Amino acid sequence: MTEKSPDEMYCRSCGEIIKKEAEICPECGVRNESAQSTQNQTRSTAASRTHDPSQYSTNVSDNWWYGVAIGVVLWVVIVLSTSVQTSGGVEALIGLVTVIAWILMPLAVYFDIQYVRANAPWNPNTALWAIGMFIWLVNIIVGAVYLYRRNEVLNQI
Repeated sequence: MTEKSPDEMYCRSCGEIIKKEAEICPECGVRNESAQSTQNQTRSTAASRTHDPSQYSTNVSDNWWYGVAIGVVLWVVIVLSTSVQTSGGVEALIGLVTVIAWILMPLAVYFDIQYVRANAPWNPNTALWAIGMFIWLVNIIVGAVYLYRRNEVLNQI
């Protein structure tokens, strides 16, 4: 008598050893329920991983990406201005620009993600991107990556 291996099972109808992934028993032709349920689980798992923009609606404008882009530019200016000697008035202006850029980028990405989620097959993690926009100097790279990815997914449509 043949022993079944871990990837095999007994047919529920005739008792023959068959592969677990076999849809139909080769001996009696009866449908194998475990193969069907495995395929259905695989399909539902794959479906749950894909992002469906039609599930989301938003009235947020598609112009919030400008805030992310302006924030990146402001941070580059801020970084470059630190290497230049400035007077007290210019330092105050740089401080004000720093605060504006620090608030603008996370806010802009928060709203822009709502637009992207409703209009593209990408579901960005809001918290992850917003936190990345808060971290000084790192936010230049994070902002550039976000804008690149946003452009990539919205131009596919």
